[in-house]
Amino acid sequence: MLLLLAAATMMSAYPDEGRVRREMRAAPRPVREFLVRRAGCNHWGGEEAYDADRARQIAEAARMLRCNWIDLDERRLKRRYAKLPRVIWLLKKTRDWDTMR
Repeated sequence: MLLLLAAATMMSAYPDEGRVRREMRAAPRPVREFLVRRAGCNHWGGEEAYDADRARQIAEAARMLRCNWIDLDERRLKRRYAKLPRVIWLLKKTRDWDTMR
């Protein structure tokens, strides 16, 4: 349930929103968890480190989300679910989403 709530915060109104919601619910759990994690990385990666405390906060969030591993983890998921075009579509469609959507 928490994953679906987090996923809902990633989305804004656009033509494929309904399909994305359906695909999120139907996606395997590792994919859903990855999408939420990647959205967090996208969000924190766009934040400004305007002072040392903020820079530490951003670095800690990126560390906890394992943002340095996002690209590798995405490639692994694409290989694992290569025969599920719906999953591949979902990974592609949500690539640039962040937690503020």
